[in-house]
Amino acid sequence: MWLAHEGNISGANIALLEYLDVLENQFDFWVVLPHEGSMILALEKRNIPFSIIYQYGWTKTFPSRKFLKWPKVLLRSLIAIWQTKRLIRKFNASIVCTNTLVPFTASVAAKQLGVPHVWWIHEFGKEDFGFEIGWGHEKSAFQWMQSSSKLIITNSKAISSKFSNLMPMAKIETIYQPVSLNETKKNDVVKKARFIMFGQIVASKGHKMVLDAILAGKEMGKKIPTLHILGPSEDSNYLNDLEEFLLKNELSDYVKIEIGFFEKEIVLPQYEILIVASQSEAFGRVIIEANKAGLHVLVRNCGGAPELINESNGLLFNNQDELISVLNGEKDFNSNIEIRMNYDESLEIEKLIKMLHQVCH
Repeated sequence: MWLAHEGNISGANIALLEYLDVLENQFDFWVVLPHEGSMILALEKRNIPFSIIYQYGWTKTFPSRKFLKWPKVLLRSLIAIWQTKRLIRKFNASIVCTNTLVPFTASVAAKQLGVPHVWWIHEFGKEDFGFEIGWGHEKSAFQWMQSSSKLIITNSKAISSKFSNLMPMAKIETIYQPVSLNETKKNDVVKKARFIMFGQIVASKGHKMVLDAILAGKEMGKKIPTLHILGPSEDSNYLNDLEEFLLKNELSDYVKIEIGFFEKEIVLPQYEILIVASQSEAFGRVIIEANKAGLHVLVRNCGGAPELINESNGLLFNNQDELISVLNGEKDFNSNIEIRMNYDESLEIEKLIKMLHQVCH
């Protein structure tokens, strides 16, 4: 049984769906969602049964006075634990899994029933995407995770290293997640620009750093590269800052920003190089998608993403000077070698299946 951290298609839930796909011949699944959302259609398409056990969304139906918040959350959590225990018994689950660090209810239910629990951690925490672990009580949360779970699975060695320091008694393993990309007719694609930054448009993704490097190169008299920034955004102030920067520095003819959700199979082949400038510890899924679509990648040398780079698929940059040298073609990619991943997905899945069977016993 797998508790998802939310009911919509987020990055961690995409990983969950990928794992469901590759493990379907090994396990039967039941997914628990904390609210309704686009995950329902994805699960129905795969014929995977699911339940909705309302958690944090439920509290929004009550007055928003601060002194009422935590009693509501506690009450809802107790109800969710009770409902989860009923499901575990009903379907005789052999493993209970929790997707990310947001909900703790499934781990409590599994511990109370003596069923093995597994955490799947795709990010580090607040520094990556804004929530506080364990309602801000990190030490207590980590103590609980060590005592309640037989296995913690992360998707990068950078995250495993961080959590190993925080939870020295926990069994922590790294599995590089499978990444699916539908086949595209790359030969028929017209290239729109040399560089693309693809995904959520928020300040933590480093767009401004890249634009600063383009401007610095321009002021040195270097060739100005073409860049398209595509993805969803809910931060209008950040978008306005980027647009004003382009207008002020006369870069609008070279850099285009498009807001919305785009099909990666259609968009990525229209470019040559993906730029990833994020500091996040999260797994660089878009790097693997880009490589599979035939793109090289230019990656900021921090967080978890550098683990995915090798001599065939991309370059790392450490500072603005190195970034400028690639943007302006002074340092180029190894185009004579066929692009390959930095890990073998089939071997990762073999490792994972072995781990999960060990957890069952």
